[in-house]
Amino acid sequence: MDKTVLELFSYDILQSYRATKEKIIEHPIMTIWFILLLFTGFAMVLFLIEFASTLDELFIEPSRGDVLFSIFFFLFAKSSAETVDNTFRNNRLKFLISSPISSRKVVFSRLLKEVWYNLLLVAVSMGIVTSVVHIFNIQLPIDTYFLPHLYMLSLLAPISGFFIAMLSQQKDVKRKIIGMILYGQTIPIVYWILRTMESSLHVNLAIFSIFILTLVLILVTHDNFLDAWINGVTVKTDSSFRFHEVGDFLPSFIKEPIRRVAEKEILQRWRRRESPASVGVIFFISIGLIFMYSSFGPDPDLGIGLDEFFYPTLIGMALYLGIVIQLVLPSLTLFSREGRKMWAIKTLPLGAEDVIWGKVIAIIFFSWITVLLIAIPLPIILGYSINVILFSIISAVMMILSFTGIGTWASVRFPNYDESNDGAPDIITMYSILMLCLISTFMLISVPFTLFQMDRVLGILTLILSADLALLILYLLVKRSALLYDEIQLDM
Repeated sequence: MDKTVLELFSYDILQSYRATKEKIIEHPIMTIWFILLLFTGFAMVLFLIEFASTLDELFIEPSRGDVLFSIFFFLFAKSSAETVDNTFRNNRLKFLISSPISSRKVVFSRLLKEVWYNLLLVAVSMGIVTSVVHIFNIQLPIDTYFLPHLYMLSLLAPISGFFIAMLSQQKDVKRKIIGMILYGQTIPIVYWILRTMESSLHVNLAIFSIFILTLVLILVTHDNFLDAWINGVTVKTDSSFRFHEVGDFLPSFIKEPIRRVAEKEILQRWRRRESPASVGVIFFISIGLIFMYSSFGPDPDLGIGLDEFFYPTLIGMALYLGIVIQLVLPSLTLFSREGRKMWAIKTLPLGAEDVIWGKVIAIIFFSWITVLLIAIPLPIILGYSINVILFSIISAVMMILSFTGIGTWASVRFPNYDESNDGAPDIITMYSILMLCLISTFMLISVPFTLFQMDRVLGILTLILSADLALLILYLLVKRSALLYDEIQLDM
């Protein structure tokens, strides 16, 4: 491999290693918390798999191909998203692109970095799985062909995600659409290979062939990398609709400094197409819920005597996922995304709480869509009573309030001012905050849900109390975030 490619790759890895080391030294308790959560999460999943394998009949019986494809698709989507954020929206690459280093070497250094982190994730996951399996003597229903196929897919996923990300950032719309449609066919092809081919050798050869084909395509089209990067770092505006054309769009009863900050943040997120993208994801989650209903009907047979809780649990999981995507992940970059421009905000004649509340309002501005598309449709389709629908709606509001508070606090407490990834939080922070949101949901909803099974009115009243507690959590965390905001030092 070219020496320059290896040097660029080594430099990126070294920088990431130093940042991770500083993070561990600075927040040792959070690191330990992250490790405990990681082991606990893997252990729970493995116990669930072992338990499911002992049941005679399941209404869902995933095959080896289904499991492998799910892992491949997760790694593919992860690599694609990370490539867009860390490469095509990375302003620091201008130093490499303006240097006499050829674009092909830059492309393959970024690709090698993506493959490295993908394999590192798989290696760490397999290490944790192996440890949990041996400690608790868990029997997993996998055959001897599972691991070889997994490793092949772990190589294919990052380069496929990298290439599809490069295609998605092309400025030429025609080239972008045609390229994504043509190469996107590899995803159903991989699914077909894993589901239909019985010979392990044939599966590996087919996956390897797609791997080589993708590498060749990247090599042939590497000149498009520069176009994708320029398009990615260029600030985009949506010409079809602009909030400022209708003047102030937030209610006048909101304090003016807060309103100005919120409107600026909402406009910025709309122009960066973050808000439309998150709304689109919520829409697809809603469609997925309806698809689940059409597939399993109103009375699914789980085979474990918990049929009545299937759809409530499914709605709860969908709400958690939707609110995390729409509120928690964006809130983690509320301040770190500003990077070196934080000084402009810090020098404004605004109080810290006004800035925080303005950004909080901006984050929850579109949250009603989550309630409308996830919390309401399926309960209505299932014919649930008005009490159940109210419980679903109030639960969504409770999660929105508590999650926004936790995400806002984390954005000030654990900022990441690395402009190379647009201020995105590191994996330790992100995973820990997601688990904290999950734990807070369990604590706030467990008592109301239990009471709701005995008395509907009492359960709803208790849930309203939990929503009030969630609002208190948001208020207190905003107050705490304001104090932390004042302590931010602009020595980046």
